[in-house]
Amino acid sequence: RFLNSETLLIVSMGLCLGMAVFSVACGVSLALGAFVMGSILAGTSFAERIERITVPVKDLFGSVFFISVGMMVNPTIIADYWMPIFILSGVVIVGMIFFGTFGMLLTGQSLRVAIESGFSLTQIGEFAFIIASLGMGLGVLDAQIYPIVVAVSVVTTFTTPYFIRMAPPAARWVESHLPQKLHFLIDRYSESATAEQSVVKELWRSLLKRYLWRVVLYSMVLIAMCIITQRYLIPFALGVFPNWGRLLGTVVALFLMTPFLMALTYPASKNTERKRLRECNAKFDVPLIIMTVVRLLIAMMIIVYLLSSVYSMAVGWTLGVLLFIALLMSYSKTVKARLSKIETRFIDNLNERELRRSGAKNSLVPNMHLAYMTVGYDCPFVGEQLKNSGLRSRYGVSVSSIQRGNNMIMVPAAEARVFPGDILGVIGSDEEIQALLPVVEADNDTEAPPAVDNVRLTSVRLREDSPMVGKTVVTSRLRETYEALLVAVQRSDCYIQADAVTVFAPGDVLWMVCDVDRVKDI
Repeated sequence: RFLNSETLLIVSMGLCLGMAVFSVACGVSLALGAFVMGSILAGTSFAERIERITVPVKDLFGSVFFISVGMMVNPTIIADYWMPIFILSGVVIVGMIFFGTFGMLLTGQSLRVAIESGFSLTQIGEFAFIIASLGMGLGVLDAQIYPIVVAVSVVTTFTTPYFIRMAPPAARWVESHLPQKLHFLIDRYSESATAEQSVVKELWRSLLKRYLWRVVLYSMVLIAMCIITQRYLIPFALGVFPNWGRLLGTVVALFLMTPFLMALTYPASKNTERKRLRECNAKFDVPLIIMTVVRLLIAMMIIVYLLSSVYSMAVGWTLGVLLFIALLMSYSKTVKARLSKIETRFIDNLNERELRRSGAKNSLVPNMHLAYMTVGYDCPFVGEQLKNSGLRSRYGVSVSSIQRGNNMIMVPAAEARVFPGDILGVIGSDEEIQALLPVVEADNDTEAPPAVDNVRLTSVRLREDSPMVGKTVVTSRLRETYEALLVAVQRSDCYIQADAVTVFAPGDVLWMVCDVDRVKDI
């Protein structure tokens, strides 16, 4: 928040390029590192500001990328390899229609929605170029494959709009020719898949989601710490302490990894959830035990991997198992409470932007939260005074502040107006804030509106039978009826600045600013 736009742009691009270089050093894709850093920056509270200042850079490099891709389309290669290009294009189109439709049916969508979704996926995008470039760089793809991939992408991109247009007729044809029994099974499966789940299923879904999120998140953090230890920490420690550097680096790494190892091994379920599951199902312990064993094995394998990479396999397994047993012995209420607070803060930092927007973690009193939401251009009370906005009477919330650029209006008066881009500090319950968010942030899009090409200065010559002849500027109702602005009236070689009582005569040329498509109506 203390950086100006130029410095923030340099820092953001530096972080992006730095993560890309770091990902290559770790042996993974260059694009993956840039994507990861973009995801990290997108989760901050200042994502909109970063996005606004980096859009010109994105547009510049995007243009260069697509122009370079277009220059790689070699007509000679297309003519020489028209058969593979034709076959691959057909495989992409047919395969995407089939697998897209089948996948949507499995998720419980209706037959019409599934077919229309499958028909809209009949192309390969620019990411295929990245995969093809990586394949050529690794020597697993022939250099001739790349222009073929580009040609297939161009062909399928041009055909996709036609397949999207064909989707509704194709859906109607399939529905009319599909056997009744199969039609009944699809509809029944769709209804059952989209029906409201029971309380137990919802509880299991929430528990599994939290479990997977914890395992993936902390495993990634721990693996990254292992890689940093191998590549940087151990060599640095050996350079400073040749005799004790390996041991010192390992101890420091394990010390830093301990909070994440404990968070990974502790249960993802709460006492109330286990009690609820015990009431509903006596065998609920089996999946929970399996989930616990998997987490413990992952934690132990990470410890063994780190120690084995630093020392040897025997030392790694011996010390790894001993350290893991010591880790299990730390299951005390005090340690659990402390680690729970650390984990909560860690997750809250990751979700800072969404929490600030919804006010979920900003409780003033029980069930009353302070949220900050940005006013969109389609918000229904844009330009209205607060007393006329209906925020209190209709939504039950109160506005505590309005941030407009660098100006902060604390406890705004009832006469204060709301404008697009304002950040409203809103106090209300969870239900009230969630109901208000889509209303306030309606069409919160910073893209520039499309240019108006048809509105320009044009002229109309009045014939004898024109309905405008004999009328004045007022009675002709050019502005109200035709949305036209009269600039001047050309009579012979003279230009008249028409006033309200000027009468139009045959042969007059009306110079107006209007939509040229409506000139024929005039």
